[in-house]
Amino acid sequence: MLLTRGECLQILSKLLNVENERLHLVDYELERDKEAVGYLGEYYTLTLIYCTTASKTQVERVFVKALQQQSDEAEKESIFRKEALLYETLLNEMQKYSRITWSPKSFYTRSDLIVLENMKLIGYCGAGNTMLSMNQMHQLLRALAAFHAASLVYEQREGINIGKQFGEYLYEITVAPNIDWYTTGISAIFAVIKTLPQYQPSMDSQLADAVQRVYEQISPSSKYRNVVCHRDLWAANVFFPADHKDAALLIDFQTCRYSPPAVDLCFSLYLNLTSAERRRVEVNCIDLYYKCLQKDLQDFGLESSELIPKSELLQSYEEFRLFGALYNALVATVIKVPREFVTNAFKYVDRSAVILDYMRENQEFRDVMEKCCLEVIEIALVK
Repeated sequence: MLLTRGECLQILSKLLNVENERLHLVDYELERDKEAVGYLGEYYTLTLIYCTTASKTQVERVFVKALQQQSDEAEKESIFRKEALLYETLLNEMQKYSRITWSPKSFYTRSDLIVLENMKLIGYCGAGNTMLSMNQMHQLLRALAAFHAASLVYEQREGINIGKQFGEYLYEITVAPNIDWYTTGISAIFAVIKTLPQYQPSMDSQLADAVQRVYEQISPSSKYRNVVCHRDLWAANVFFPADHKDAALLIDFQTCRYSPPAVDLCFSLYLNLTSAERRRVEVNCIDLYYKCLQKDLQDFGLESSELIPKSELLQSYEEFRLFGALYNALVATVIKVPREFVTNAFKYVDRSAVILDYMRENQEFRDVMEKCCLEVIEIALVK
């Protein structure tokens, strides 16, 4: 059994905020959640049947995310441990400094397991698509602003620098020259670019320079104010409430880094909107994000103009635009192809041939990849 009776009692105690001694765990059951899909874990619903000294038998259900039991990838284990540690420590502390809930509650963690509130049972649902509607984008931006504001408030109130205090939990796991998942993706993007009519061999050195610039952008900035950034805000990592006025919930914090907030803002707009839609609404989306950030900081007596002036946000957004465009193209090589394509060899050895073959077979995928890669070219060639 993945969880012991004692662990289930701990989970129930935290969920209900009731001491263990007042709870009687009648039974518990762990059932595989076949609807939940992810690349790093296995997903379950944990049903807890219990009673207290003052109640009849009742039932609670929570969500369990577990490391794949037969995982043969040390990298996956490291990534999973990172997220578990963040839920156990930093994320819980940050949420105390926000009046908006931006992540599901965590009830229990181990290095191979995370227990969260069941978002579907409290009225949240997935995006239903790899692209977001404008209502969903607004909900995401509200959550993102609250998440970043909580990072700033936490530092101000506690008198710490999160990057120094929690640096061991905020290490890079996806974007680096020694991370095969990323470098095989970059090779695939370059292979696609070389099929475009706009491609010229003279671009090669500029594209290589662009990749190097992105590597330099993954570290905490010495130029701009840093916050805890999610760094993987595509549609599958966001859950949405029924009320369009409420903020979304962010999940899957494995890729968190200490970076300027513009990184998350770029990722949110590049990963979740078509290029045409993003260009149409980009200014309004940035304005909405900043207004929400202002309000969230004012709730705790802080001014955004003193911590992150809007001019700084806009300037940094332009600097990180390349990162957003390149990551968008890279992610498309994984999430826009049939799931059976995504083998270990595809992820870590070579995916260029598979991507090019699928582009020839599937016009929709070809259009997506060409548009993503054209944006990379346009930004990379601007000095």
